[in-house]
Amino acid sequence: MKIYVIGHKPSDLDSVASAVEYTEFLERSNKYKDSNLVAAMAGDPNKETQFVFQKFNVDLPVKIDDVTIEQDDHFILVDHNEFDQRSEKVDNDKILQIVDHHKMKVDFKRAIKIDLRPLGSTSTIIYEEFEAAGLKPTNKTLALILSSILSDCVGLKSSLTTGLDSDIANKIAKDLYIDIDKLTFEIFKAKSDVEGLSPEQIVMKDVKVYDFDGKKVFIGQAETVEPENLLEQKDVLINALKEVKSKEEAQYGFLFITDIMKINSQALYTNEEEKRVIEQAFTTQGHDRVADVGPRMSRKKDIAPEIEKIIVSK
Repeated sequence: MKIYVIGHKPSDLDSVASAVEYTEFLERSNKYKDSNLVAAMAGDPNKETQFVFQKFNVDLPVKIDDVTIEQDDHFILVDHNEFDQRSEKVDNDKILQIVDHHKMKVDFKRAIKIDLRPLGSTSTIIYEEFEAAGLKPTNKTLALILSSILSDCVGLKSSLTTGLDSDIANKIAKDLYIDIDKLTFEIFKAKSDVEGLSPEQIVMKDVKVYDFDGKKVFIGQAETVEPENLLEQKDVLINALKEVKSKEEAQYGFLFITDIMKINSQALYTNEEEKRVIEQAFTTQGHDRVADVGPRMSRKKDIAPEIEKIIVSK
């Protein structure tokens, strides 16, 4: 029997790295020792993920679409729990456990192990698992954990960052002789590289699809050190957002362009109803399908909950 440890779609650094990290933890702690543990990713790695794995000489996990799932195979979800964020190859009845740091929205007919903690990164949780078991991750895995924390916590500047995230990141950086500021810049330089990407690929680069009171809501985010390059493409990005929203059969669609250097986000929207939601959620004013929402960086903590409040109250 194989157990695939897999992150969400579309893949990002924390989802791919945490699959590798947790697979190492399960193997070294002799969990599921009668099974073959396989780290997997739900789609192609983005440029940020490729950069980090290449920088630290770590092999990428297998793509779940490239493997044949057998009848007795099972799954462990990392960095997600919602149905809409899972690979289509994940069978709900074959999920053994979940390790995540997002709001829980699950429906299982049986009890499973769920480790959900209010931390900035799933990789932080996995580091804590190593610590609790008295195990030290390999240096390659430590580098992935550090990179994932810096990515999800936006260089430890995001409101999502906890003291534990910061402590672990600084400890690993010290042990591995890594400059946190330099690595953060390198990660986000790679993350904001849109060269060769179509407008639709930019919109889909980092996205979560939510169910807010029965309404499907698409929220994309582009974290960048060069926001002006994306804002210059505003019109084509909004047209791509319309197309993606239609394909996803979402009632609402937003793309947030987040400047990680200035700690600020701007929202792109496609129609007047979405404008109303943004204006009410963030006490701002939209002009020409763009609204400055201020120093909000975390989609999970600063953005999605505020949008949910307005849509649910409608």
